Amino acid sequence: MTRGMIYKLIFIVSIILFAVVLILPTFGEKRMRINFMKDSTPEQIQAVKHRFPSASYTLADEQDYSFTVVGSNLTDAIMNEVRTFPGVKDVSFAKHWAEDLVMARKINLGLDLQGGMQVTLRADFDKIAKLSGKSLTDSEKTELTQQALELLRNRIDKFGVAEPSIRPAGNQAIEIQLPGVKNPGMVRELIGKVGKVDYRIVDDVFSKRASDWVQVHYSQDKLPNDEIELADLGDKIAQGIELPETLEVLFYFDRPEGTTKLVPTYPLVLNREISLAGADIKKAWVDTDEMEGLVVHFVTTPEGAVKFADVTSKKNRDKRMAIVIDRKIRSAPAIKNQITGGSAQITGNFSQEEVRSLARIINEGALPVDLQFIEERTVGPSLGQDSIESGMRGLLVASAIVMLFMLGYYKLAGIIANIGLVLNIMFQMAILSWLGFTLTLPGIAGLILTIGMAVDANVIIYERVKEELRDGKSVRMSIVHGFERAFWTIFDSNLTTMIAAFILLQYGTGPIKGFAVTLFIGLISSMFVALYITRYVYDLISLNKKLKKLSI
Repeated sequence: MTRGMIYKLIFIVSIILFAVVLILPTFGEKRMRINFMKDSTPEQIQAVKHRFPSASYTLADEQDYSFTVVGSNLTDAIMNEVRTFPGVKDVSFAKHWAEDLVMARKINLGLDLQGGMQVTLRADFDKIAKLSGKSLTDSEKTELTQQALELLRNRIDKFGVAEPSIRPAGNQAIEIQLPGVKNPGMVRELIGKVGKVDYRIVDDVFSKRASDWVQVHYSQDKLPNDEIELADLGDKIAQGIELPETLEVLFYFDRPEGTTKLVPTYPLVLNREISLAGADIKKAWVDTDEMEGLVVHFVTTPEGAVKFADVTSKKNRDKRMAIVIDRKIRSAPAIKNQITGGSAQITGNFSQEEVRSLARIINEGALPVDLQFIEERTVGPSLGQDSIESGMRGLLVASAIVMLFMLGYYKLAGIIANIGLVLNIMFQMAILSWLGFTLTLPGIAGLILTIGMAVDANVIIYERVKEELRDGKSVRMSIVHGFERAFWTIFDSNLTTMIAAFILLQYGTGPIKGFAVTLFIGLISSMFVALYITRYVYDLISLNKKLKKLSI
């Protein structure tokens, strides 16, 4: 064996081992933690335990109001099903060691596989046009859609959804996926309402006392995300620092780097009196100051100018004015000078995304975005689990039939093709996991389709090799010429299919994209396996100079 062959072997083995590690969070043993409410009954806890028979699962770390389920067949659909049980507070998966080692991730599942709610919304442009007194341009509609995205990201946290998806659907619509929601009616009511934005003065003295109280009396590393728990904590802080009735404790919310979820970071004490309402702001936009720093400019209405001159007067000099959206503090710029002209700017060390987000928050109060529901779809978690099991059965049956055909028709060569088929499926799952793609039921159909297309490449190669053998060429030369002649046929056919998959990926929606993703990845994976790994195996076989015949 030459040095080049050894290097190729090391590369192939490394790729296979890497793929195995990547799929461990999805197909390996998983740990799911289930926490119950303090008022849940023993019967409710026992009902959840009965959901996990000892033949398939193991219960660990059992406490009064929580326990861990251990098993290899735990899925998001099962997690969302457990969330619907009475008395359950929250359910989550423990992080797998592979997620830290190689940034592997559990394969995301679409709503059709895990259950939940999907809605498509659009801003009510007609209503907004009437409020503003002018027709809206396409760019204004796009900006309003981005503004609505910011609004929805603020509200989605209220539903206790583990991995919500909020993304634009075209330029003027928004698609929201909420896996595992328990109350679709409440979701519809909360996301469809108009947001409330107001501006209130921060009391720095009591805010300092509130922060000190949290450091002394609150033992958790992070503030609670649950809205009720956070409100209870605010009441405890108010009592602990003897807060006057004219003041109120709210929390500053921020979005950690690399995430889309807003989390509470620290308490602030605000005046209950609203200094400026969202409707008092006419418009806000992003600009740069004289030092080329990013700032948010805004102008007020005539009535707002009077209020703004009062709130920025000497009595509030150097105080902060909090911008509150849906009772979440999103920004708190300091007041430096009195603003009498109804035009001002907010400065700070903003990133591009932060400054755009702040401008949208201000504009949301200036021109509240009313949302229209275009489409709504709800899938139960049990149906999602059934879809997973049906899809996996289809995948296994299709694989078995194809493997039996290859084994019966091509003999030893069929075994090599079948090993490549297993590697192809494993590589597809690894790529889906590593890149964070979402697997849907049509996506499973895409996986099944690529099984047939993967062995199709082997069929082309084997038939080319057989032609060379029939022409009387040696085994080695037949393998070399067979692969060379098959390469462009395989490449051209896969390239045209990949172009079609790419178009579906760009212009398709929902399930269509899921099919396109798995088809595109499957084609790349099958070409790599057939033209590189399978070729390497036959190169090894051809090293045997005594070999006069191929089992093909």
